[in-house]
Amino acid sequence: MPLLLELARQGTEEKFCEVSSRELAEQVDSSRQTVDRRLDQLSEANLIDRELGPEGQAIRLTSEGSHFLRSIWMNLEEVYGAPPEALELSGRVTSGMGEGSYYVGKEEYRKQFREKLGFDPYPGTFDIKLDVRSLMLKKRLEISEGIKIEGFATEERSFGDVKCFPAKIKEEEAAVVLPSRTYQEEDVIEVVSPAKIRRKYGLEDGDGVSVEVEL
Repeated sequence: MPLLLELARQGTEEKFCEVSSRELAEQVDSSRQTVDRRLDQLSEANLIDRELGPEGQAIRLTSEGSHFLRSIWMNLEEVYGAPPEALELSGRVTSGMGEGSYYVGKEEYRKQFREKLGFDPYPGTFDIKLDVRSLMLKKRLEISEGIKIEGFATEERSFGDVKCFPAKIKEEEAAVVLPSRTYQEEDVIEVVSPAKIRRKYGLEDGDGVSVEVEL
């Protein structure tokens, strides 16, 4: 089940995704040989579709695989109660890699932010390096549906989908964004908002901050 859950986190519930057995092994704390064997078993059980090629493999969860994960989630809810409607993620302000202003500035994204989130974001992201507890909570966002911002393509390149969650930070309207393609470290989340959070509240790298995220 951990392997199937990790595949869902990587976006395979919606489409075929290129997946590295080596990276999967690191994520689930196993050997590559064991992961390959378990992938074969999941395929034989019709829980995943797996396409092998000379340059790697592409995997997609089948409808049976998605149903299996959701049934486990429902059973856990019966035992532990319904999940919260919001999560509080905490950490420290950190400088981003400069990707935020480039991507958020794209009108194809901005139009969808306005339509689906109800605000026009400042052209940049406010980045938070999460503490250990919040990093674990971030996993919950990764397997939740969220609000999908569709990717698009230009003559030069393609831009991936972005999953968003409405949020509040310093009482400001905001959204946590999880791009399908990113070079950010695993423990960093990106937040968009109409306000430039850093400047408005005088925040600097290392300052403590939290964001309340709607599920």
